Amino acid sequence: MDLDRRVSPDSFVYQEVERLYKLAQSLRPVTTDRWNRELYATDLDTLGGLDPNTGVLRLSSHRVLMHLTGSVSPERAADQAEALSTVLHESTHGGMHIKAPGEPNAVWTEHSRGVMEGFAEVRAFADFELFAKRAGYGGLTLGDPQYPGAFAATSDLMAHISGPSYSQNDLINDACRGPGLMHFDQFAHAVVANHLTELTHRDPQTQQTIRRQLIEPMLHAHWPTLPNTEAPTGHAVATEIRSTLNTKISELRHQHRLPPAPPTPQTPPTHQPRSAPLPAVHDPAPTPDARQDTLNALRFLTAQPPPTKALHHRPTPAIPHTRPHLSTKPPPRTRD
Repeated sequence: MDLDRRVSPDSFVYQEVERLYKLAQSLRPVTTDRWNRELYATDLDTLGGLDPNTGVLRLSSHRVLMHLTGSVSPERAADQAEALSTVLHESTHGGMHIKAPGEPNAVWTEHSRGVMEGFAEVRAFADFELFAKRAGYGGLTLGDPQYPGAFAATSDLMAHISGPSYSQNDLINDACRGPGLMHFDQFAHAVVANHLTELTHRDPQTQQTIRRQLIEPMLHAHWPTLPNTEAPTGHAVATEIRSTLNTKISELRHQHRLPPAPPTPQTPPTHQPRSAPLPAVHDPAPTPDARQDTLNALRFLTAQPPPTKALHHRPTPAIPHTRPHLSTKPPPRTRD
């Protein structure tokens, strides 16, 4: 049984997807577009995804495509919001390359999958209201993220590292341009700009080294499996990252003989439960099933150094031309 059917470019639904995709990318202009303009409707239990090898976009026939009608249907507003956010999410993946050849601060480990999905969700929530209004679906309200664990960790971390010198909106703009494996380096840039401002005028190589040191404490062992976890785990991961990151910032201030940073108020967003315990994981390797899921999704990251080695010059692995479907969303979780 063929679960994928090609959608004709002459059909209304194809033209609506293309219109929405272009609109999503116009909100935060990018220079890359990896969608090859082939669209398939799928009956698989997934919202969809952009194949990084072929550039083919697949969207669920019953969860996405049937709800893109060009106007709001009040009786299925929640389904329409989910469909619109899926297009917004996939357009984020489509607007950036994944790999970053020659970049020493690229993170070539499974951690990048978690932060890529988390960031795409953060971007979708940040832009959804404007996107829906401009697309003619005004008034829709977005529900829960499809990757709650990755979303929570990424959102919390971005809130912590952004500030007046480099806002969260600035960070989203830059991260939308990718590459995906440079998201942690972009986050490290935000740390320097807002928390180590005295170092922003150092020479580029020194700044790159500083960012490299800031990336290490962000490579939490749970990143590879966060797309498959719930929000409390993501919040707990972000809490641990903040602690180790603040320690590293203090070390860098001492190393470069900078004055102590003034205390900054820590006001967590109201939606974040702070008492959620982090599952006990002492080995940085994820569980076998979760690791296999991640490896299936990131086969091009076959040479996996441990987190503390993730940024070191690695032996160049044989990277297959066929890359996995990074942005395929998991089956929906039961919502309250």
